[in-house]
Amino acid sequence: MTIEVLRDRAGVPHVYADTTADVYFGLGYAMAEDRLWQMDRLRRRALGRQAEILGPAYVESDLMHLALGIPAIAEREVAETDDATRAVLEQFVAGINRCIDSTALPREFLLLHYEPEPFTVRDVIATLRGLWWSLNGRLQTLTIGEAAGLLPEHLQAAFLEPEAPETRILPPGTPYPAVPPSENGHLGTSDGSGSNNWAVAGSRTGSGKALLCGDPHQPFWVPSSWYEYAAHGPDDDAAGAGPVGVPGLWWGSNGTVAWAITNNAASTRDLYRELVHPTDPSQYRDGLTWRRFDESVVEVAVRGQPAIRHTQRATVRGPVVNHVLTGLDDEPPLALRWVGQEHMDDIRAGIALGRAHDWNGFRAALRDWAVPVFNFVYADASGRVGYQCAGRVPLRGRVRRGYRDAQHPDDTWHGYVPFDGLPSVVDPPRGYVASANERVTPGDYPYPLHGAWGTGHRAQRIHQVLGSADRIDRATGIALQNDVKSTRAERLCPPLVRRLGVSTDPDVALLCSTLAAWDYRYTMDSVAATLFETFMDLWQSRVIAARFPDRLHGLLHGQSNVAARLIELADLDWFAGDLQTELLAIAAAAVQLLRARHGVDWQWANVHQAHWRHPLDRPEFDIGPHPVDGSGDTVRNTGMVGALGGAEYRIVVDFAEPERFLAVQNIGNSGQPGTPHYADQFQPWLAGEYHEVCLRRADVERDLESSTVVERAGAVTA
Repeated sequence: MTIEVLRDRAGVPHVYADTTADVYFGLGYAMAEDRLWQMDRLRRRALGRQAEILGPAYVESDLMHLALGIPAIAEREVAETDDATRAVLEQFVAGINRCIDSTALPREFLLLHYEPEPFTVRDVIATLRGLWWSLNGRLQTLTIGEAAGLLPEHLQAAFLEPEAPETRILPPGTPYPAVPPSENGHLGTSDGSGSNNWAVAGSRTGSGKALLCGDPHQPFWVPSSWYEYAAHGPDDDAAGAGPVGVPGLWWGSNGTVAWAITNNAASTRDLYRELVHPTDPSQYRDGLTWRRFDESVVEVAVRGQPAIRHTQRATVRGPVVNHVLTGLDDEPPLALRWVGQEHMDDIRAGIALGRAHDWNGFRAALRDWAVPVFNFVYADASGRVGYQCAGRVPLRGRVRRGYRDAQHPDDTWHGYVPFDGLPSVVDPPRGYVASANERVTPGDYPYPLHGAWGTGHRAQRIHQVLGSADRIDRATGIALQNDVKSTRAERLCPPLVRRLGVSTDPDVALLCSTLAAWDYRYTMDSVAATLFETFMDLWQSRVIAARFPDRLHGLLHGQSNVAARLIELADLDWFAGDLQTELLAIAAAAVQLLRARHGVDWQWANVHQAHWRHPLDRPEFDIGPHPVDGSGDTVRNTGMVGALGGAEYRIVVDFAEPERFLAVQNIGNSGQPGTPHYADQFQPWLAGEYHEVCLRRADVERDLESSTVVERAGAVTA
């Protein structure tokens, strides 16, 4: 049977085959052609084997993944995966291994002097579980919650709240399931990452057809985090992008429905303080009994150095992780419980999304989704739009900001929020749904939700644009994805200028006059953007230093609500002295710092440059440097100063033309340095341009760059 891989001019493979088995064999082959070394690296991350090839900088990551037990979890999940999904995975890894056997290895293998081991179903499951941990683990947010306990009680809630906390995904009046209300759990800590998505109903668009846009934000990787492809067979007929090393589209369209995700970040893990026996440190308390810690020795091979051995302890709640945690002083053993250590059908759900053809089918696919908790937006060819929160959210007996007490009954898990109780809306009265990692529901939601919500600023800008437009079209969506106006600056600059206006210091006056004249857009020629970001960075450092010991400053620097609130409302007794005096000192320091670092050239383009480095630290593999507009708080997310994270992929689906959509990556679809599609999308991404992805074969062939026939045995012909 024939497996065809047609690559369009953006290097996106469209896999065609007559059987589902052949489709996924072809997908594994095509993905390995483009991303084999990255796939091996992600496998190694999950299995705790990165330091073996990349050296000591990766030891901590390896110890964390080994503590999680991902190798054993993945082995167990192979047997527990349903037959149909396991069959897909078997074909997918067969295609990967066919590519390894029949093509030249990427340069990274040659430079590091090793060859990839054959891939297995276990490896794919492990790779995805490792990705889940990177998106949902983030133990530092629990430590931040614990650090808040160092503050007086009346300051703790303000410290933990994200900026712009009033912004929510679902508006007041959204119907919820009829269950008894629980303790309010709408707590959060700001998280520096994020994503955007929105879907506009046909009733609000100029064409009368629905429009969907999405752009995931991650730390910028080389190669990038996501892979574009299309799968065409008896069960699949969809295109979009998904994680590297795993089948399943997280953003995409099949011509009938389209979807996009953002990270919800509701907490699916807890750290438990264990009580150690007073005279026997090998035992811990579990209810009314003492148990011995489970112990095993894990070994991390390190390139160029002796292997590192660690005695990994565990309790009935999970692995002890103090050795990989930036913690407070003299913590007892901290045991981790995480939903990702349980059985779940995440790969089945990811594949099923692309096969849905209506809202009910889409929600049915998401019933299998466990972790991370994601915000899914949906649009379809009939003009409908919807939002569904999906994931396995534990129910606890009480809300806690930091670590939990292993001996307290209210800190145990009592099941999960039922799927039909998770936040959801379809055909909302305002005619659109949107999310940008902000808090999800108003305070009347009956289940406790808490996690690392992002600030509400990107969401506010999305609502500004979508809520005020009479008619929304594809151009509106493209412009909004590339919008560089900061509602954070719009919110904070006027009160900041008022508070600084009393000064006669010429440096402070320069900062005030520049911010007062700013349109709050992070354009490349903006001096105000540079001044504002420099001031806010120094101000945040001063706010943290006023209340926390030095060793916690790096951990807490991103916790920015108090810094913003002091400017906007000045309603917290944070400093021992006068707030205005503190602000004036930082304003002068910001101008002096810029002068020392950058002379007289303070344009945003001079300080905000995309320069992304390959993990092998070889300049010829790097991307950039190049100036880029936007910031971490604009819809066009290009990260904070230095452009270290932001939108790695953008998709725009307009059902006025259901047979095609627009997309762009920040780098390129190939992970092989020096190949045509390694960095060919970098300039279009900078410029806010897109390529077309077609769903009909005739259109793909008109945009054809190459075609390959993949045989299960024998030659591969191009």
